[in-house]
Amino acid sequence: MIMASNQEYNVQAGEPVGVVAAQSLGEPGTQMVLRTFHMAGVAATIATSGLPRIIELLDAKKMPSSPVMRVYLKESYAKSFAKADEVAKKISEIKMRSVMRRAIENFAKGKITVLLNEQAMQAADLTARGVAARLGKEIGAEARVGDHGNIVVNAHTKNLKEVRAITVKITKSIVNGIEGAGKALVAQDKNGEFFVESAGSNIEPVMQVEGVDPGRIYTNDLFSMYRVFGVEAARNTLALELKKTLEDQDISVNFRHIALIADAMTADGTIQSIGRHGLVGKKESVFAKAAFEETIKHLINAAAFGQIDYMRGVTENILVGKQIPLGTGSVKLTIKRKEQKKKEK
Repeated sequence: MIMASNQEYNVQAGEPVGVVAAQSLGEPGTQMVLRTFHMAGVAATIATSGLPRIIELLDAKKMPSSPVMRVYLKESYAKSFAKADEVAKKISEIKMRSVMRRAIENFAKGKITVLLNEQAMQAADLTARGVAARLGKEIGAEARVGDHGNIVVNAHTKNLKEVRAITVKITKSIVNGIEGAGKALVAQDKNGEFFVESAGSNIEPVMQVEGVDPGRIYTNDLFSMYRVFGVEAARNTLALELKKTLEDQDISVNFRHIALIADAMTADGTIQSIGRHGLVGKKESVFAKAAFEETIKHLINAAAFGQIDYMRGVTENILVGKQIPLGTGSVKLTIKRKEQKKKEK
């Protein structure tokens, strides 16, 4: 840190912060490979961790492989486990296949009888009438409670393929909760506050659930945070997820490097990946793009269209053996010839 004109700066002028940030994250990333791919039971963890998660974040994938959502509740709900559990049940996504034993197709009558699993129904706190009502809306067909508490669906067709298609649709239908939210459970933080954690992500409808504090919903899905809360929230999520992933592997990286990467990826108001389709692909330097990937393509295009490389960056100057325009290379010295001649005389 330096002082200049009574102002305080975090780094020296000419400091290659981008290179240092890339090195600070890139070098520990090579150490994460063994820790991640050779860890026993890694497939059983809730969220993707280690190097696969780092790659997922830096590639700015539209959907994380293991989305997780943390939903905080309003004060009256956060102090009561029973109320928090009610919210969790409203959010928890339950599909028909998890509460049914099997489906019996009657092609002659064009009807499908769904045999329910009573134990699964009780565990999910569902009723046959409620399931039938939700199922009817989901598949767009008549569904009612039949004999012995089973659900009967009228397919209004006797065509074998059409009846079978409806049966498949029934098994995949959501009968409770919010689509994409996954299984939701109640957890408690260090302050004794109850909140809901789910193995899925769908922020918009969750915000409408009674008891949910809409300003305190968090998900590891970058694009959901960007879509609902804006680019600043997406930037913070990206930085926090990178930091958390590294800390889970006992790797310490100064947060300034992580924050700089997150800033670079969200600087234009969207989320860009670090790669030929993102930050590197948008560089003005031909040599910088060629040094990363698709070398021949970039050089041929530059030659064919007469592109000019002004050699303003680090990569292109290293390639041609010039001093980089950072650090001591950022200082330009000139000699005043008249004064030099006077001294010589």
